[in-house]
Amino acid sequence: MKKLASGAASREESRIERDELVLWQAAQLHAGLPLLGIAIIVNTLAMATAVLGDLPWWQQLFPPLTIIATMLAVLAWRWARPAANDPERARAQLRNATAVGVVLGLVNGAWGVNAFSETEQYYCMVAPVFLGLSALISASCLLSVPRAAIAAMVCTMVPIVTKMALYDNLGVRAMAAMAIGLTVMQSGVVLSNFRQSRRTLQLQRELSRMAATDPLTGLANRRAFEAGFEDLLASGEPIGVLMLDLNGFKEANDRYGHHLGDRILIDVARRLEAAAPTAPLIARVGGDEFCIVVPDCRTWRDVMPLMEAVAVAVARPLDYPEANLTVTTSIGAALASEDGYDPDELLKLADARLYADKRSAVRRSDPEVQTVAA
Repeated sequence: MKKLASGAASREESRIERDELVLWQAAQLHAGLPLLGIAIIVNTLAMATAVLGDLPWWQQLFPPLTIIATMLAVLAWRWARPAANDPERARAQLRNATAVGVVLGLVNGAWGVNAFSETEQYYCMVAPVFLGLSALISASCLLSVPRAAIAAMVCTMVPIVTKMALYDNLGVRAMAAMAIGLTVMQSGVVLSNFRQSRRTLQLQRELSRMAATDPLTGLANRRAFEAGFEDLLASGEPIGVLMLDLNGFKEANDRYGHHLGDRILIDVARRLEAAAPTAPLIARVGGDEFCIVVPDCRTWRDVMPLMEAVAVAVARPLDYPEANLTVTTSIGAALASEDGYDPDELLKLADARLYADKRSAVRRSDPEVQTVAA
C-alpha cells in the first residue's frame, strides 16, 4: 500500500512538473513572438526584393504574401491574448506553433527552390542565403519550443538543400553539405538550450519546494503554512484551522534520544495526512506542533469529526525496537465562519483553545502525570 501511495505521489509530482514546463514554454513563446514575427517579415521582404523580376508573378507574390500575412495574424493574436495560464491551453499553443512552423517552412523552402532555379546564375545563391537566415531566426526565437524550432528549420532547409545537392556544380553541392551540417548543429544547440532551461526550472522548483517544506516530515513548514492559510482565507471559503500539540513527546525524546523523537514526528505526520486526506494544508509549525486547515467548515459540527479522527490516529501505539510508546494530542480549533477571516486572530484563538484543552487534560490526569506535564 505504501508503494502504491508513493507511486501515485510520484506520478502527481511528474504531472505537475510537466504542466509547469509547458506553461513556461508558452510564456517564452508569447514573449518571443514579436521579435520572431518582425524578423521573419523583414527577411521575407528582403528576399522578395532580391529575386524581384526573376520569377513568374504568382511565384513572386504568393509565397511572401502568405508568409507575411500569416506572421501578421500571429502577431495580432499575440497582442490580443495574454500568455496561457492553463496547461492544456499552453499545450494547444505549442502544437499550433509547430504546425505554423511546418507550413511556413515548406512555403519558404518551395519558394527558395523556385528562386534558386529561376534566377540568373550569378544570383542563384541569394535564395539559399535568405532561407538560411530565416531558419536561424526561427531556431533562435523558438529555443523554448524545440519541436517548433527544429520543424520550421528543417522544413525550410530540406527543399533547397536537396536541390543544391543535385546541382551540377561541386561548389554548390559542397554548400549543400555545409547547410546540412549547420542545420544539424543548430538543432543540437536548440535541444541543448532547452535541456539546460529545463534543468534550471527543475532546480528552481526544488529550491522553492525546500523553502516551503519541513525537511523532517515533508509537511509544509511554518512559512508555507502562513502564506497558504492567508490565501485560503482571502478566497472567502468557509475553512477552519486545527492546532495540535503532542503530549508525551518531550518525555520520549528526552528518554530515548532525538533519533526516536524524529521517528515519532514522522509517524505522526503520516497519521495526520491519513486522518485528514481532504485537508488543503497540513504543516509542522514547531517542534511538536502541527496545524491542519479544514475545508468546508461552517459550524463546529463540521469540524468535530476531524478533531476526533486526528486524536484517535495520533493516540494509536507506536511500536519501535527501543520502546512501545503512546503519545496523545491536545487540539485547539477556530472557524472562519464564526471567528472571522483574520489569519492572526484565528491562529491566536486556536492556540488559546489548544492550551485550554491541554490544561483540561492535565486536570483530568493523576497527580504523577500532572507533575510530568508541568
